[in-house]
Amino acid sequence: MDFWVEKTEDNYKRIVDAFHDFGMPIFDMTKEIFLNNPNSYVFTFGRPPIAIDILTNVKGLKFEEAYSNKLTNEIEVDLFKYLINYNDLITSKKAAGRSRDLNDIENLEL
Repeated sequence: MDFWVEKTEDNYKRIVDAFHDFGMPIFDMTKEIFLNNPNSYVFTFGRPPIAIDILTNVKGLKFEEAYSNKLTNEIEVDLFKYLINYNDLITSKKAAGRSRDLNDIENLEL
């Protein structure tokens, strides 16, 4: 499961607090690397197929723009999940250009 988060100190603290609540280590996702290392933008926890990827960058997209285009689903009262919209998802997969992303596009197109 992928989670795209804006690269801010507040979000880093929230992630660390959530991991702490679940007894999970943050491994190499230090504050310095999370906020300032341009080469680190995906942090993986677990092993596929049971893994969480925290992304701080998505090719082809800017967080603020994608966030304003997000789809919102209320899971229960005052608990929401936000999803990248279809057009932004296609844009990001084209920008990534990996064969599996291009295959996804073929299978996702309406």
